[in-house]
Amino acid sequence: MTWARFGYICRKVSVDSKDSETISECLSRVQNEQSCDLYGRKIVTNSWPKTILDRVGNIQDKKEAKKVIEIYKDLNLFKQLEEPMRFKRVIAYLSYVSIVFYIVVAVYQLMVIPSFIETFENFEISIPNHLLFYQNYWGYLVLVVSIFLLSALLIGFQIKKLFSFNMEVENSFIIKYLVFNRIRTSYLRVIDILRFPIICSDKSKNKEMNLVTRHLQAVKDSNMCVSKEMQELIEIEMQSLLESCEDQMKVVSIAVALVVVSAIFFFLVSAYSPIFILGEAV
Repeated sequence: MTWARFGYICRKVSVDSKDSETISECLSRVQNEQSCDLYGRKIVTNSWPKTILDRVGNIQDKKEAKKVIEIYKDLNLFKQLEEPMRFKRVIAYLSYVSIVFYIVVAVYQLMVIPSFIETFENFEISIPNHLLFYQNYWGYLVLVVSIFLLSALLIGFQIKKLFSFNMEVENSFIIKYLVFNRIRTSYLRVIDILRFPIICSDKSKNKEMNLVTRHLQAVKDSNMCVSKEMQELIEIEMQSLLESCEDQMKVVSIAVALVVVSAIFFFLVSAYSPIFILGEAV
């Protein structure tokens, strides 16, 4: 609900700015009003919504600041930028798979293996290779699978974190090196679109002129509606971001399923092999 609150603040400031107060003071007043809580939880520090509002408040020219607010108030960001429910389900799936794996490992190691070893010793039968291999190397197997599961969960949580729009999340190791490059590209484009009004209002600094900024600057110079074009571009890039994130999570989910199923299959083979040997012995 962060962006719903952001939109309300911009709409309220655009019509409620008093002549006796600066835009920064007006922003602070509106954000502290109790009615603001109806639009979702408070905007957290170190997030893009908070950064944008702070930078708008830092614009010294009140008329220029109001122009920037007018652009943001016409954007409908809530539906496009909020975290989709399906990503929460994927994270829950990965968590459940991990829990099932560790339950199987615990039951096998604490209950099955000791029983088999004791039985073989009682019958004075040599321990089968499958069981012996597992007994000697089960720790390494669990460690490898654990690292893989942990990596999958971290990737999922980091992708989920993108939709919180926290500062610098795109520069994390996972987003830079462990996810599809097109995810980071789409995310950075969304940020560039969101930042455009405050970038072009900053007269003291050189504008960061990438493809998105140049296009929106041309839109502004042509007197087209900047809010409308920003909205269209955000929808396009967010659709691309969602599709790329879904592709990434499908790959992760399939890989996790294969690894866990293979590990459980190995446990079952190790368990059934001694059963057949004991059956022949009896």
